[in-house]
Amino acid sequence: MNNRIKELREQKHISQAELARLVGVVRSAMCQYENGTRQIPDSTKIFLADYFGVSVDYLLGRSVTSALPSNVSNIYPLETPIRLPLYGEIAAGQPINANQSPTDEWVFEDPVYGDGNHFVLKVVGNSMEPDIPNGALAIIRHQDYAEKGQIVAVIIDGDYATLKRYIPQDNGTILFQANNPNAQSYVVTKEQCELGEVRIVGILRETKKKYY
Repeated sequence: MNNRIKELREQKHISQAELARLVGVVRSAMCQYENGTRQIPDSTKIFLADYFGVSVDYLLGRSVTSALPSNVSNIYPLETPIRLPLYGEIAAGQPINANQSPTDEWVFEDPVYGDGNHFVLKVVGNSMEPDIPNGALAIIRHQDYAEKGQIVAVIIDGDYATLKRYIPQDNGTILFQANNPNAQSYVVTKEQCELGEVRIVGILRETKKKYY
């Protein structure tokens, strides 16, 4: 599989570092994925297959053709529900351990999220209330950057995930702000982001009020 990933990356003319940013890992991890010295999580395999427009079987070396079956598309038809991976919980309060593997899936009928770049998190805590209540489902688009004012899923200290509003400051720091004035917000430096101690893994697209 490692040869397939490198081959597809080079065909797409992107660097190893660029692909690592898209996946949400450091460059050294992507290097290990490509040379076969590190196991690739199932969720990452699915993301890579969707990104390169190939089947997972091809990515895994179980198929000699890169084409997706004729009845499979990364953009789902209106009449077909999509299934988004559910990665467990994200804090809207104190950060919690980041879950790197999907624990379930959620059926969603809007095809706008069927591009292979979205996932779901269950919100725990009240720091983003009243907009995002405890127990809501957060639909997140996978990306490592944000515009000022967007709500992001952010990993803090490499292991802890939380949902906060992204507000860059004039002095170069970044405020990850809670909506609830009684909840904790976080200020981080640019250096912390560059070192990977703090990284954005996605932006909030929509929430559902109830968790089933």
